[in-house]
Amino acid sequence: MMSRKKKYYLCLALISLIVIAGIGTYLYVDSRNSRQEMNELSSMAYSSLEQSDDALENSSAAASSDINLNDSYTSASEATSEAAIEETSEQTSNSSNIDIVSLQSVNPDIFAWINIPGTLIDYPIVQHPTDDTYYLSHGPEGMNSSHGCPFIESCDSISLQDFNTVVYGHNMNDGSMFAGLHKFEDKDFLASHREITISTADHEMSYRIFAAVMYSDTYIPYYYDDLVEADRLAFLDSLSTDCVSSRSIILDDEKVGADDHIITLSTCDRKLRDNRFIVVAVLKKIDGVDV
Repeated sequence: MMSRKKKYYLCLALISLIVIAGIGTYLYVDSRNSRQEMNELSSMAYSSLEQSDDALENSSAAASSDINLNDSYTSASEATSEAAIEETSEQTSNSSNIDIVSLQSVNPDIFAWINIPGTLIDYPIVQHPTDDTYYLSHGPEGMNSSHGCPFIESCDSISLQDFNTVVYGHNMNDGSMFAGLHKFEDKDFLASHREITISTADHEMSYRIFAAVMYSDTYIPYYYDDLVEADRLAFLDSLSTDCVSSRSIILDDEKVGADDHIITLSTCDRKLRDNRFIVVAVLKKIDGVDV
């Protein structure tokens, strides 16, 4: 007959297994839901680009058909066809940004989309009007989610024209959200993946990464006032002084100053819990034009 002590330990083991199974199930479902949510938004975000590509292909096909109909009308057809292609190309160029307007019909807090080649980072960026912590625990459609959504705080402008716009995102175990930032700890990866694109409803902005730093837990918007030039310069200096140097890379081929516009992508680290890993990039182009 089983003793009372053995029964106790058996019950404890069963309870532990049930708890572990429950946690595992929750994490799996949460990850699946977050991935599905992002996939749906991605399809919506890129739909305008696909439609533009289709329109350009159809226009080109129509142009070829018109030219071959009758040799006596070749010149007129060519002119008409070239005009049609040019018009379609112009429409494609004007609509090259992510379809933020459609995304805002799902959630008006979505104001931009970020893409970093070589990583899984291809997500909307949000800003809650009153609660800076909201998107730590809610997805881009407002559903509860441990994955959250990349976001900026209310102290930063959605125009991204502050000196330093800080974008926060979780370092998820499944590699999603801003976990991909840690790839930039590798010098070779950083050297070959320095471009970041952020699209808003009005513009497409191209950034070039110049620093990947294991930073302190300093709350950047509090300690460094973007409106004060000395603070702007102090933040740039802090990248090489307020950091774990063995896990930080600063490239010197970009001369970044107080009059530039930069973005700081911030996430946590699994080992150094009191630090933040940040990737910092400077604005280089707006809609393909150098700034």
